[in-house]
Amino acid sequence: MATLAVTNSFSAGTTIVAADMNENFDDVEAFVNTTPGVVQKDIVDAKGDLIAATAADAVSRLAVGSNTYVLTADSTEATGLKWAAPTTGDITGLTAGDLVDITAASGPVPTVNVDLSEAATSTSDADGDYFLVTDAAAAQYKLTKANIALSGMNNDSGWTANVGDITGVTAGTNISGGGTSGAVTVNLAIDAAVDFGSDGSGVDVSFHSATAGDLMLWDASEEKLTITGTDGQTALDVADGNVTITDTLTVSGGLVAPLAINAQTGTTYTFVLADAGKFVSSSNGSAQTFTVPPNSSVAYAVGTQIIVQNIGSANCTLAQGSGVTINSKDSAKEIDGQFAAATLIKTATDAWSLIGALA
Repeated sequence: MATLAVTNSFSAGTTIVAADMNENFDDVEAFVNTTPGVVQKDIVDAKGDLIAATAADAVSRLAVGSNTYVLTADSTEATGLKWAAPTTGDITGLTAGDLVDITAASGPVPTVNVDLSEAATSTSDADGDYFLVTDAAAAQYKLTKANIALSGMNNDSGWTANVGDITGVTAGTNISGGGTSGAVTVNLAIDAAVDFGSDGSGVDVSFHSATAGDLMLWDASEEKLTITGTDGQTALDVADGNVTITDTLTVSGGLVAPLAINAQTGTTYTFVLADAGKFVSSSNGSAQTFTVPPNSSVAYAVGTQIIVQNIGSANCTLAQGSGVTINSKDSAKEIDGQFAAATLIKTATDAWSLIGALA
């Protein structure tokens, strides 16, 4: 480290001339400003700024870095240093008995991925290779290569399980969980086709409700779906959409099927698809004409029925749309009188039968 040396020294009682003092002042000025030089405090501007060398006998200010950043060497920087986010990596080369202690006083809990490809083997354990964790109360938590099993887990043991996705499960691998109290819950998000069993070799599938004994069961051996609900409660509710039953429908407990009503008050009306199976009333005081549209416009299923009744004082006549044939006794198509009724039944693509009180 350089030291300051001045040309002249003075003793008590010595007369000092200006030239001698100026020589000493020149020595001090050269020491401060040139060689070796003195670092001035105004080189730093903020709390945390550092003074760093940029070359031999040259210094510069390194501004403070962001919170949680660490100082690291970087030869490409002017000062050879920079502030950077800390890096993370794998924990490797642990020796048996080493303790990995992960804590998080604030912020998220760190995630540890454990590769069990080199796990120890226990000849006394039927499961084979395992990874074993033991807490202070001697409760054991075992992760095996054959399955994932939690043993000895007590709800009051102070352990908190943070779990994520289960990935890469091989066919035939068991995923099991349990404990001395409580149970392990597995939530599945399924966004692809799912098979239960295989073609010709099915399995029973049950969906349980929040009420004991209530469930929906697909019985593979009986080849049927059984819904067991609570008496008086709705067990199957189709909020929207059609229900199609190709074969026989058997109802043993009574059928509640209210007939929907379409009340028409105008003098003309053409049936729509929604009228299938409905009761359509005619209540205008003048004569009314209801038209049956062709199949090309409204494709009713063969066997569709539509009930029509005169509510008003004038009669309603059933008219044939383009290409439609309505077959009735004596070709009558007018409903005879107030409160008289007739039923249209589709018998073919564009053929209907009309039966009832006709004039």
